[in-house]
Amino acid sequence: MLRNSASALAGYAAGDLLEANSDAGQAFGADPFTMWRHWLTGRVEDLAAAVSVARPDLFTAQIQWGRAVLEARGVDPVCFQAGIECLQQVLMKELPVEIGNLARPYFEAALREFDGQAEEACCRLSPESPAGQLASRYLFAVLEGDRRKARETVLEVPPERMSIPQVYLDVILPAQEEIGRMWLANEITVAEEHFATATTRSVMAQLLAKAPIRESHGKTVMTAAVAGNRHDIGIQAVCDFFEMDGWKAIQLGADVPIGDLVEALGCFRADLLALSTTLSSHLPKLRETIEAVRNCDHGKAIKILVGGRAFGGCSDTAVQLGADAYAATPQEALASAASLLRLPHDPSFFSGE
Repeated sequence: MLRNSASALAGYAAGDLLEANSDAGQAFGADPFTMWRHWLTGRVEDLAAAVSVARPDLFTAQIQWGRAVLEARGVDPVCFQAGIECLQQVLMKELPVEIGNLARPYFEAALREFDGQAEEACCRLSPESPAGQLASRYLFAVLEGDRRKARETVLEVPPERMSIPQVYLDVILPAQEEIGRMWLANEITVAEEHFATATTRSVMAQLLAKAPIRESHGKTVMTAAVAGNRHDIGIQAVCDFFEMDGWKAIQLGADVPIGDLVEALGCFRADLLALSTTLSSHLPKLRETIEAVRNCDHGKAIKILVGGRAFGGCSDTAVQLGADAYAATPQEALASAASLLRLPHDPSFFSGE
């Protein structure tokens, strides 16, 4: 019900907000109603996702993220808080009493922790370490539009100084994460973000071509971003690590329709499926994907590993949604996969030890 009525509920809340708060009307330029409706629609979808897994802390994390992003874009947090309060009032008024009662503690927790730290909105690059300095140089080259310089920055690093897995973990992924943060904070445009992502994708392909590859152990992993999730750099890195570790690795990419994914599992006879979710609103689609896999002829034998920012620190939600395990990093994905399929695993191969 929340998902199906998200836009309408957000529209009512946006109208109430603009009527009661003159500052909110100046936050988004010429068309504040459309922008506030857009932002509040996203929060209703976040609420629906959190309710579906009974995790108020998931909704709280998304509200903190929204506050930090809007503040970085020059929107007063007071206006956003007022918008969330208007949204709560609209839900209590427009939806059946039992739905309102179900949603109330989610709003109460989010508003109580409204000023909490949103980790996704913080820069993680550290210029104090050699890897952080290298990541910063790579990032600056990308932002300057110099693909050649960006490639040379990482491809010419001597292997004795930094292994290719370390370049992924300590340079490429932190830099790409910073690109995402800068876009959210309106520090770069969509065009710049697309160029950066395309450059990173190209560099990762060249890194993989140079990487040491372990002897095949005969297992196949399929990786994909769930339907609706257009972000696949992280799951591409996971796929590359599996390939380095001796797996036959099939990367399907972003926004994969459920039916096509299930069919591909049979075609490639996958032993493991790794799925990525970026937004909490993707969690219902993740649950639907897992159910579809489990219900197909060969699905019960496939181990399912999930990851991504959608979990917001609630990693135990993965098993609740039907997955076998959760992994936050490529190294954790390999370790979990080895445990699930009873394979030998040597983490030192990926730490440069």
